[in-house]
Amino acid sequence: MTVPEILTVVALWSAAAYRTYLARTKPAAWRTALALGVGALAVATTGHFNRVRLDEWLGLPNATNLGSRLALCVAVASAQLYLLETREPDAPKARRRAIYAGAAVTGLVSVIAWVAAPIHAVEFPDLADAPRRPASLVYAVTIYLYLAWFQVDLARYARRSFRAARDSDPPAAAAIALIGASAWAGCAVLLTWTAHSTATQVLDRPTPLLDRLATVMFPIPLTLFAIGLLALPVTPAISHRLAARRLTLRLNPLWKAILNQHPHVHLPLRQDRVRQFLDPRLGAQRRLIEISDGLEEHHVESPGTLHELARAIASPPVPGGHLTAKDALAQLNGSPWPEPLISLSDALEATRQQRGEADAAQLGRP
Repeated sequence: MTVPEILTVVALWSAAAYRTYLARTKPAAWRTALALGVGALAVATTGHFNRVRLDEWLGLPNATNLGSRLALCVAVASAQLYLLETREPDAPKARRRAIYAGAAVTGLVSVIAWVAAPIHAVEFPDLADAPRRPASLVYAVTIYLYLAWFQVDLARYARRSFRAARDSDPPAAAAIALIGASAWAGCAVLLTWTAHSTATQVLDRPTPLLDRLATVMFPIPLTLFAIGLLALPVTPAISHRLAARRLTLRLNPLWKAILNQHPHVHLPLRQDRVRQFLDPRLGAQRRLIEISDGLEEHHVESPGTLHELARAIASPPVPGGHLTAKDALAQLNGSPWPEPLISLSDALEATRQQRGEADAAQLGRP
């Protein structure tokens, strides 16, 4: 196998292993269908890349090609079930039977055409070079058209999902975009092979350029698809961790000011420090809890702006005050939590910078 083929196989089997793990640990019909589909795709791809060696071992030319096509039928049917479960969990059984029937008919036509086609004496790396018979053409293009039809459906589904996730979850949208790109690229590859086989078998015009083009492009949609599947759970997790780190840095000025005034609100460190280091969301949650507790302890006079409240927090609490800093913040900023805390922390940092600049200017006077 070439390097791109090896990378493609590794990516597909990695995705299949991950989806199988999820299907076993969190059972669900859609997870099982997706795991089966990715696994069948990995089997079909591995067989396609190693078909010459496997056929030599079996002693039956082009047998692995048929096995790969049947595995693709399983992959497509499983993927269609996955899409159906995610779009219409309560879809009628007739829809599922139609999916089973489509895969069964495609597989049966492929088997019959394979048996009838004169391709059992010699290995054909390119089925378009098989003797010109109707069975040869049917066997060559049936799976291509079946897969192309599914790729178009998958691309449309990815486009709708991308639009839904673009604003709410950009990392997931990026992974969905990869899957959509793989679908359109796969459709282009399949239609290129269909045109190549049809022109050679029907018009008796060899088109080696189309075959080479499709062969070179073949690993691209598979790799994009595998990376997209792996990125679906990984990319949002990384994004959320980065967002937690940014939140922690934004809250640091306010958090330090609160602890200076009310050190008792600092939560004791737990024993699982490694987990807290690996998951910065825990640190951000600790910051939010400690700041919230400290604001409830800190009494202030009624501030008019966030900058006034920031200065009051940096100063000792007002003795006997009836208004807590948390209530004052809620009056000044009614945004959903924790946006008010971020705004207050920014105001505190801005106030300190202004004070530092004023002190520097005062010291600079003659």
